[in-house]
Amino acid sequence: MLASLSRADTRTAITDLRTLLEKLPASAGIAVCAHTRPDGDAIGSVTAFCTALMVAGFCPTALLADNTAVPQAYHWMPQAASFVTSRQLEQAGLASEFDLFVALDTPELARLGEAGPFCQAAKTRVLIDHHPQRNPYTELAIVATDAAAVGQLIWELLPELGLARSPEIATACYVALLSDSGSFSFSNTDACALSDAAAMVAAGADPSLVAYELFGKKPLAALKLEELILSRIQLENEGAVVCSWYSSADLERLKVSSDWTENLIDLIRVVEGTQIAVLLVEGSKGGRVSLRSGGAFDVSAVATRFGGGGHHAAAGITWPDVTASCEDMLAALLPLLPKGSVTRPAA
Repeated sequence: MLASLSRADTRTAITDLRTLLEKLPASAGIAVCAHTRPDGDAIGSVTAFCTALMVAGFCPTALLADNTAVPQAYHWMPQAASFVTSRQLEQAGLASEFDLFVALDTPELARLGEAGPFCQAAKTRVLIDHHPQRNPYTELAIVATDAAAVGQLIWELLPELGLARSPEIATACYVALLSDSGSFSFSNTDACALSDAAAMVAAGADPSLVAYELFGKKPLAALKLEELILSRIQLENEGAVVCSWYSSADLERLKVSSDWTENLIDLIRVVEGTQIAVLLVEGSKGGRVSLRSGGAFDVSAVATRFGGGGHHAAAGITWPDVTASCEDMLAALLPLLPKGSVTRPAA
């Protein structure tokens, strides 16, 4: 069990959420939404929680924070077709006030994107997350920073909330956990994460199927993008920082969907001797930065300097100056990052 779920304040929040769900009528309007540019943890955790609510007799809305479809890598999941955008709700005349809005993996309101107004208008708001919460925006918050993924947290919470688990839910939670742990290779892969993963498999998740669907196939154009990123690798800060970049113009020229840009930073973070990986993205609506740390350095502390956030080993920034180039963003970041390459001990 996640240690953070034993804290007194967390126990109170869990009890309050269970009581709230028990009092809600089956006809209650419930929205469940994760962050913009959804990844495996976002799609998996929303899918799992919505499925559990449906089994309990509710009719929740799986809401996307962007006005775009579920990324292609998750189309194989049976529930992918049930997600809707804010625009679709408005066009269908369903953009009414929700009785309950559950935000997942979204420590700040701004990360809800187009779905933010629905959250603000809801009668009751709940956050379930594994990121530190900086600017509270919900009445209830269940935060477990020791969870490797929100999907793992959802898996542990369901029995506590009186909600059932199922093979479908196990698969969705496994998708979330596999994604956010880097296929169980990141530093957040601890005994609890592996124990929960085993429980998901025992409950019906198929590890080989999930791994194949997430990582075993992609279009040729996506490989061309990876080739481009690798060709642009450079070392900075005396070898401590490895970085690369791509632009929205590159995506258009290569005819590759932005759906295939998740985890691209993993291509460069493996360079031996480096401490930090930086992937810069230049777009017509502004830039973004992904940061990864392979050691003691806390990249989330750097990200917060520019309005971003994340974890000790993985963080991101939506760059505040929309006119900034990749060169501008890198120049601002490098003085804040460590210098000097490291030699890791042999296993």
